[in-house]
Amino acid sequence: MGRTEDLIRIIDTNIKHMISLSVLNLAQLGIKYGIFKTVASRPSYSELLSRISVPNKPLLKKLIDHLKALGIIEETPTSLILNGFSYELKFPKEDYMLLLPDWIPMFEEMYKMVDFALISPDHPYVLMDFDKDADFWDMRLSTSFHEAYRELIIRLAGLGNGTYVLDLGCGSVSPAYFGKFVGEDGKYVGVDYSPALLEIAKARVSKMNFPVELKELDIGLIKPRTMYDVAIMSFILEYVTNRREVLRKVLDGLSPGGKVIVIDAFRDEFANVEALEFFEGLNASFVGYPSKAEIREILLGEGFDVKFEDYGKSILLIQKL
Repeated sequence: MGRTEDLIRIIDTNIKHMISLSVLNLAQLGIKYGIFKTVASRPSYSELLSRISVPNKPLLKKLIDHLKALGIIEETPTSLILNGFSYELKFPKEDYMLLLPDWIPMFEEMYKMVDFALISPDHPYVLMDFDKDADFWDMRLSTSFHEAYRELIIRLAGLGNGTYVLDLGCGSVSPAYFGKFVGEDGKYVGVDYSPALLEIAKARVSKMNFPVELKELDIGLIKPRTMYDVAIMSFILEYVTNRREVLRKVLDGLSPGGKVIVIDAFRDEFANVEALEFFEGLNASFVGYPSKAEIREILLGEGFDVKFEDYGKSILLIQKL
């Protein structure tokens, strides 16, 4: 898939445009459900919630809060007001060849899901549960965007024969993808709390003779007993509440010189990431995107001797010294 530098640019560029389109869709929801029209009359927060006639008030509150986080709506001590929001969508010519089109249909489905989620969080057309909607997640994890960051992980981690790999939140696609690189002398351990996604992964791995072990486990409960050369954390920390404990355990289970590769839409790197968080938040397990600064603070605060390397906006490599 090209040079390492190109893969980094592809990942960063596509995340940037995922966010851009999410901003527009969030603004569209504000118009569609009469939120902006109602806010124009300067209601209180509670008045706004009562005037918008959707059954799922907690999700409506999240929608309003995300519009506030983007600066579209402002809350004063007595009322909500509009801030005269303007947004420019930019597609520089250097981005054209970097855009991967197959994530677009996945996001279009997520945008549609909001209408059903505003009726009920348990609506059958909200397909964001890792178990109940494993097929949707498998399709999403199979897109070229996810393939691009897997290829980048292989290069940055130096995966090869004899490598011991711990993949947290492995999902349904990565086990077979990474398993073929570790060789007979290596080992790949994939951890995920979704039995449905793991069943899909097992079906793929069973067709090949790879040294792959899959564990159904909440990563907050991991206790690595093997020393690993590489730990992978791709788009998983946004589902972790006890990040300090998880990161500490991961580093404890890493051999000296080992690497942790974290790939995410870091909130201190991407503007307006709150818009993307709203749609990802249709999954009840979603907590919010981490920041690189938070990860650094945790690991240094825990006393680990580590080296941090940034690769673009969305990749943080941590080496245990």
